[in-house]
Amino acid sequence: MDFEMKNGNSKPGKRWLHLVTVLMITVFVISTLLSNTLYGMTLPKVTTQNVGPGQLDQTFKGSAFLKPVETRELSGQPGWKVTKVQVQKGEVVTKGQLLVQYDNEEAQNQLQTEQTSLNKLNLSMEKLEYDYVQAVHSEDQGVVLAAKAAVESAKLDITAQQKRISDMSAKLEGNRSLLAPFDGKVAEINAKEGLAALTGTADILLLNSQMGYKISLLVPASITDSLTLGEAIEVQLHGQNDQSISGKVANIGGAEIGNALLTETNGGQSEKSVDTNQLTITLQDASLAGNERAEVTLTKKGKPGMMLVSKASVRSDAAGTFVYTVEERKGPLGNAFHAIRRSVKVVESNEQAAAVEGLFPQEPVIVESSEPLLDGSRVRVVE
Repeated sequence: MDFEMKNGNSKPGKRWLHLVTVLMITVFVISTLLSNTLYGMTLPKVTTQNVGPGQLDQTFKGSAFLKPVETRELSGQPGWKVTKVQVQKGEVVTKGQLLVQYDNEEAQNQLQTEQTSLNKLNLSMEKLEYDYVQAVHSEDQGVVLAAKAAVESAKLDITAQQKRISDMSAKLEGNRSLLAPFDGKVAEINAKEGLAALTGTADILLLNSQMGYKISLLVPASITDSLTLGEAIEVQLHGQNDQSISGKVANIGGAEIGNALLTETNGGQSEKSVDTNQLTITLQDASLAGNERAEVTLTKKGKPGMMLVSKASVRSDAAGTFVYTVEERKGPLGNAFHAIRRSVKVVESNEQAAAVEGLFPQEPVIVESSEPLLDGSRVRVVE
């Protein structure tokens, strides 16, 4: 009887112990899951993009103002006074057209002095020729030779003086006029009537209309490498009359120090500078006036089948260039995602994407993250 009573009392106790155990296990599991969920909420949020094959086109857009290919500074002789300016700013002129007239009293007076000296030599020649005739009549051979030598010497002096006067006259006449050396347009006038020509300042700035206009742009070398001299380039002009005209590649210069292009990576580091070349394009059209804004778009087609990733996913530090891929690891409480550093080599890039080596197709690459990442750190992947 006592045994039966004791056994009957133990059943509710065991049942209660089992219930408490199950409850504790349930609470533990729920707490673990909840803590994992809460922990997962604190992980860095990342967005990913799968690596895929494609073609990377590089496009460059740039603009500059039209400048004349040749600009000539024209000036009169220093000290010569401007008597008349024959043209106006913006006027179209032809080769040989008179631009400015000058005068110089000192040069004119010097020419008159030289002319007076010539007149004196001519008068002296008359006396020497008379002496020679008298010497011949005297039949004194010594006197004749001396008189003849004097006449010949005077002739040489007269010839030299005539040459001097001729040169001075030509120079004086040339300095009086400033002529256009080619067909062009007057861009600037500094000459002032009644004032002497200024030293170090051009009296007239003349644009050569026959040579046309040009623009110069700093373009990535990866794009200019595909261009050739003389190649036609479409140029869009913006001004009073928007129009599109064809230009030609006139020069592809070397990269200039200080003009390299720098790009900022997602990790806050700067990629290596992009080599640039100075591209010069010439344009010839009767409608051009200069200073129009010209816009150029250049596109280089990439090779098909390259592994492309978002440029925002490419990072760099002292150890090199890399990306973070996402690795999924299975665990007893669910799968976990980890950021794995992968070294890559950037073959080409543009503003949006980069062609890289070192990745496989369809690998998930981290494009953005809410916090700085470390190799192997857990992350939370969001859509």
